[in-house]
Amino acid sequence: MFIFITGKGGTGKSLVSVILSNLLSNKGRVILYFPHNLPSPLYSLTSKKVTLYPLDYEKEAKEYVKLKLKLFVLWVPLVRSQVFKVFQKVIPGFTELIYLGKMWYDWTKRKADFYIFDALPTGQILSMLNIPKAGLESGAAGPVRSDLQGMFEFVKKINIIIVSLPEQLPLEETQETVNKMRENGFFPKAIILNKFYKSQIPEEDKKWINSILVEGKLKTREKKELLSLLRFDEYLSKNSQKFLSEYLRLEIPVYTINFSLNGITPEFVQSSGESLAQSSLFSHLS
Repeated sequence: MFIFITGKGGTGKSLVSVILSNLLSNKGRVILYFPHNLPSPLYSLTSKKVTLYPLDYEKEAKEYVKLKLKLFVLWVPLVRSQVFKVFQKVIPGFTELIYLGKMWYDWTKRKADFYIFDALPTGQILSMLNIPKAGLESGAAGPVRSDLQGMFEFVKKINIIIVSLPEQLPLEETQETVNKMRENGFFPKAIILNKFYKSQIPEEDKKWINSILVEGKLKTREKKELLSLLRFDEYLSKNSQKFLSEYLRLEIPVYTINFSLNGITPEFVQSSGESLAQSSLFSHLS
């Protein structure tokens, strides 16, 4: 199973990647890929059973050359040169192609049971998915064409999960991303709505607070503070529900990760994983 986690920057892609990696590590070998220049502090919360793999375009490109050019005298001069840095600057999509090629290679060699890519933002991920097709249409030949054909089939099997927030701009970007992906033949398997706020005040406490307010024994300042607390809690809860309804209109299964008042802790990662494990998320993945 190969999963790409994407979404607008700052929505919680790395958090979801860590949660799902930890969860799947109980079922088999997991590799969590990420761009080498974009490590997340949250990776420190991954299970020891998860293999973290920083994707380095220059390293992977050199490994590909070594793999294809069997003769030592041919590949040594090339990999010692600065050619890959030049390629990255002048060839559109070169870095994304190298990343994709490495993950495809590992997948074909069955190096793990589950693969997760803490992927590029939504604005770049579609370009990455379309690279094999563009390469084939450009007339690439020989072993490179064979690899592009393999990657072309590979991207069709990737489970795309979009991470978003109960906010207007992330909603609009997700809507645009889903439409563009569908136009290009890619169909996201799920949306995970991060920072989903559920009321933090139990119903019994709300009744107790309301009874105190009715009694009128509180000072004006205390009354205002309690009213503000109730209204704030109600507003955030209704706001999350409103956006959940909007995301559901995309006709993609939507799952939620609760808003954490105490930050991202190991306990929060574990409880969020348990919640997703009890949902139907994995029934939509292949």
